Amino acid sequence: MHVAGIIAEYNPFHQGHQYLIRKVRETLGPDTPIVVIMSGAFVQRGEPALIDRASRTSAILQCGVDVVLELPFTFATGSADRFAKGAIFSLDSTGIVTDLFFGAEHDSLSDLTEIAALDLESSKEFSVKLNELQKSGLSYAAAWEQATTEYLRNAGEQYSALKDKIDPILREPNNTLAIAYLRELKRISSSITPHLVRRSESYHESELTEGKLPSATAIRKKVHSSYRTKRHGTFLYSLHEMRNFIPTPMLSEMLYRWKHDTYPMGAQDLIENAMPILRAQSTACLSEIAHMGEPLANHLKNRINSMHFDPTLSPEEAFIQQVHTKCFPNTRVMRALSSLVVGQTEEDLLVLDMPCYLRLLGFSERGRNVLKIMRQSAALPILSRASDALHYQKNKFFDRMNRLDLISHDWWTWHARHTFEEDYHFEVIQYKRNKIYR
Repeated sequence: MHVAGIIAEYNPFHQGHQYLIRKVRETLGPDTPIVVIMSGAFVQRGEPALIDRASRTSAILQCGVDVVLELPFTFATGSADRFAKGAIFSLDSTGIVTDLFFGAEHDSLSDLTEIAALDLESSKEFSVKLNELQKSGLSYAAAWEQATTEYLRNAGEQYSALKDKIDPILREPNNTLAIAYLRELKRISSSITPHLVRRSESYHESELTEGKLPSATAIRKKVHSSYRTKRHGTFLYSLHEMRNFIPTPMLSEMLYRWKHDTYPMGAQDLIENAMPILRAQSTACLSEIAHMGEPLANHLKNRINSMHFDPTLSPEEAFIQQVHTKCFPNTRVMRALSSLVVGQTEEDLLVLDMPCYLRLLGFSERGRNVLKIMRQSAALPILSRASDALHYQKNKFFDRMNRLDLISHDWWTWHARHTFEEDYHFEVIQYKRNKIYR
């Protein structure tokens, strides 16, 4: 039996994601179960998720996914290599996923596999260059791209065929992430078979265009702009304009949640919360925060201390205008800020090197059968509720990883709807007989 795995954020789930699900079943058969490992309260760019994980889980179960697992915060907000490490290890640890489906801009799986197979990390020259570039302020993905390009330019003829391809391939973010998935599959000797689905150019457009698959970035931009500029009722009505880009179950969840108990979360919420902490903490303390380091800590302290209120700019716009540089891209800053508000340190990144558990968020009727097998085959404990983690709290790594997850969910719910400890009341979501139970 084939069981497909997908790594996702669904921030939010859109027609491009639905297209990937269709491709899974076109390739492996219409009854193929799909297991998704999904980010929780925060996503890989370091920002708070637009809408809560329960709403995203409910929507994707109605759109064809069968089992939803949550990627721990420490991996969900990591750079490409860490994100891939946590997600691939989680899917492999289910003991049941046989195939991995992912999107990329490049259309050749063999090219990406060849780049992933390069044993660059074993080269002292490459490792030194990679560390230098990261210390200069580049994100891991940008540093890896530059170090790889320079290494291959100086390498022997065995890499001549790759030299012309590598620059355009590594410039695209989803190619870089796909390479990280393939590298991680090889590193852990996984038996999971990778499948590449080429992403269309419209995935990168910053505006929504009728007749094209949307980008999640364009959807979030539209949502946040409408929320900031329209009255609440008009904002909710305007969401109907996105019905051609967002499947009905996801759009329904967005309308319901934003009408009743939350609002669209994003970078502005994180920045507003982090600003007082940045002002209060010393550079030495900030340097210990994950994804921060001394150069970024110094940069943020200097820029924040010289920042003045501008009524013509939103807090997010003012902050980004003040701190963004080529050396410190916005994604790197957001990851550092998410770690700051949750309390994740550089030491956490070192010791929490692999997921300690599989957190179950939801399943369908077909997924119930998958779960029965998974509970026998999984190499990691499957947690159905937050209290399950109490049985493993003597394991300090397990306990710390879970603690970061709990804090990240508390942070999200506190800012979105002024509640906390919701995680202890979260019930696994079920989709059966065409109805959601939660």
